[in-house]
Amino acid sequence: MTLSTMSGAAAPTDQPTRVPTRVQTRVQARSTWLGTLLIADALLALAPVAILGAAIGWPASLDRPAAEQLAAIHAQAGAVSFGYAVYLLYSVLVAPVMIGLAARSFGGLQGPLAATVATFGALSALARSIGILRWLTVMPVLAAAHAGADPASRTEIELVFSAVTAYGGGIGEVLGVGLFMAAAVGLLSIGALRHATMPRGLAVLGLLAAALLGALALPALGVAVEVPAAAAVSVLSLWMLATGVWCLRR
Repeated sequence: MTLSTMSGAAAPTDQPTRVPTRVQTRVQARSTWLGTLLIADALLALAPVAILGAAIGWPASLDRPAAEQLAAIHAQAGAVSFGYAVYLLYSVLVAPVMIGLAARSFGGLQGPLAATVATFGALSALARSIGILRWLTVMPVLAAAHAGADPASRTEIELVFSAVTAYGGGIGEVLGVGLFMAAAVGLLSIGALRHATMPRGLAVLGLLAAALLGALALPALGVAVEVPAAAAVSVLSLWMLATGVWCLRR
């Protein structure tokens, strides 16, 4: 009787001790993983500037005539490919970063706000990747052809280069970096302010990053507003870095 009572009492006493510990461990592990990913992605954003900047003067090189860009790409083919490969990795990681933040902020992805943030984050990564892939596939081929072509053929190649640049930039920069990322970060920050799921300062910084990113798309939509892309991306990277540190400390 006594042994039965003791063994019956032991089960409910142990259970509440073990379950919260396991749950807490999983939450801590996910927060650590997410924080590390955020910091890594924020730092990866600096790599293309360093690599491509040293090789071809990127991003200022994007405003130069097509002939100059093609010559620079051909002369620094290896560095250009490496720089854009790192940029592609940074862009792909945007998807798990935003999906992870949405799940952490809203207790999963079941709710409409969390699902919307995750969807826009994934769309941003996809659009960015499509835009960047042109520099790893089409542009090197055009640069090599341009280097060995006669003047008439060079003119045609430059027209193709300009067209691909405009089209790829519309997908990568206007949609990926601008509209989709602005929507993901903006909605996440609004939800964080409403539900107090992250420090208010981080949420406000996220709103600022979203506003600057969204403004990048305005010229393509006919609105005469000029926002330096470097400023928008820098604020986004600062937000990602600060949010990553907060996740690790949590």
